[in-house]
Amino acid sequence: MTNRSVYSPANFALAIGGGLSAALLFAVLGKGSFEGFLLSHLAPLPIMIVCLALGVSQGATAAIVGTLGLSIWPHPLFGMAFGLLVALPAWLSCYACAGAPFRGRDWLERGTARWAVTAQTLAVAAAVALFIGMAALSSTGTVTEPLAYLQEQMNLAIEAMKTEGVFGEKANPEDIKRVMRQALPAMVAGHMLLVQAINLWLAARIVQFSGMLQITWPDIAAELALPRWLAVLLVIGFGLSFVDGPVGAVGLSLAAPIALAFGFQGLAVTHYWLRGSAASVLLLGLIYFCIGVFGAPMMLFSILGLADVVLRFRERSTRSPRPDGAV
Repeated sequence: MTNRSVYSPANFALAIGGGLSAALLFAVLGKGSFEGFLLSHLAPLPIMIVCLALGVSQGATAAIVGTLGLSIWPHPLFGMAFGLLVALPAWLSCYACAGAPFRGRDWLERGTARWAVTAQTLAVAAAVALFIGMAALSSTGTVTEPLAYLQEQMNLAIEAMKTEGVFGEKANPEDIKRVMRQALPAMVAGHMLLVQAINLWLAARIVQFSGMLQITWPDIAAELALPRWLAVLLVIGFGLSFVDGPVGAVGLSLAAPIALAFGFQGLAVTHYWLRGSAASVLLLGLIYFCIGVFGAPMMLFSILGLADVVLRFRERSTRSPRPDGAV
């Protein structure tokens, strides 16, 4: 679908408002409270709503306004983090969903779901890798301060678990700290991809309910099939993860979001298989409950997603089309 963005004063004002709203939601991280941390998860939402409702040009305006605002206050590094981890992945995914319009032509006629997830995945991984590189090369503590805070909180949690005997007598807490310190950037990358994906779905629901959705939303259960070269990047990232230092951290930060993205594909396959089943709601509810509580079951869906890359399970079976109005 072509880009319908019109630079009217009303649309421009809405785009600015969306960008400032996103910046404000992200800025509450600075409060250091748990409530602020939870609220910051909605930071991509205003940009995505503007992009899906008003067009990709207005969405870009919102992303730029939010990034510039946080670069002025509280700190340029804060604005950089917002721009690379929140605004850019949010805009890129909506741009892919809109068909990648450029000069009056849609460059993506189909497969928008795969490219939306791919764009989010690579954008988040690249952003975290950039911050790792900056931290490794930085001679000041400014770049490493946010990561150092997270590491400090993680170390306190490990010490508390050691006191409670969670690790047993043979486990060395220092080894656990070292492993977790190496894995922390990857955890951030995976977490941000999950935040972006949930916000994209939520934004589509909101805009669709308002009647302003400008695009035909893809049938995610049937169409989400990531490109095979993404599996190659997963193997490369996994291989690099065995290297100590920043290189290993970058490898993990590449592998973690890609593995999660294939988990999304595995869930799409599951949704497709369960279509039309009387127990689909119960089974899917149980699946998401287990993933939300334990987390580890998501690895099974990552494996299923990787298998689907080769075997294309959904091409071998026929299921009912998605219900009308579903996103």
